[in-house]
Amino acid sequence: MDMNNAFDIIVNRVERPLLSKGYTRESVADSADEMTALFVGELAYSVVYTSSNNRVVLRSCAVEDGVPDNDWKTLATWLFDPEADGIREAESIGDDFSDTIRGPKQSSAAKKQKKRKKEGEATVDPLFLANRMVTYFPALKDQIAYEKAHYEEFRGVTFIEEKVVPLFAPMINEANEKKIEKISQGLAALYTQGDLDTKGIITYILLNSIDDDEKFSQLIGAFPDNDKKVAKAARNLRGKKIKPEKVKKSRSFIADNLNS
Repeated sequence: MDMNNAFDIIVNRVERPLLSKGYTRESVADSADEMTALFVGELAYSVVYTSSNNRVVLRSCAVEDGVPDNDWKTLATWLFDPEADGIREAESIGDDFSDTIRGPKQSSAAKKQKKRKKEGEATVDPLFLANRMVTYFPALKDQIAYEKAHYEEFRGVTFIEEKVVPLFAPMINEANEKKIEKISQGLAALYTQGDLDTKGIITYILLNSIDDDEKFSQLIGAFPDNDKKVAKAARNLRGKKIKPEKVKKSRSFIADNLNS
């Protein structure tokens, strides 16, 4: 998909709630690596697409005398590959950004998750992964919102197991080779930039939910060789229960005296 068209779709979704609040769109020059849309009002919001890493970011900062102070804070981040993604993915990103702007105010859990990410850090967390799954399963959007509203921290493992896997596995089982190749590219990008929790969720939960070994091999086709080895090693543990380490009990001084 042409990135200019995709960026317009995303920005148009962002523009709606901002214009209704009296914001105006300001002219910003694009660079060789970035496309930017800037809106200024009570605060400043910007949508930035960086071609070098295929990341689309919604940011905000304070405004002083009608000018952004440029102390930008990242509110939401998505991956968008114009060679693999299309209108549906662009609309999902735009809707997520729009919902973020509309509110309600971010929960303490969302704030905690955002604080974990340093500016410019290329880390994909379980919530990011779940949001990416919305492009395949739009119904997940409301379930993610419910999860964020009712739990202090996003339960990545539980959410993927209970909400995503029942949809993901049947989709892969029915998908043709071309569609699986596209999904493989997306998962590979998420795995490469993912934190440890996300990597584990992709290998131990998503990939291991696929019974068909041939489909599994196709799914990891776009993964780098080292990541393929990790995925295959995780598959060897499929169906096995890993017992947690037993905590050794030590007798306390008080207990010893009571029993003596």
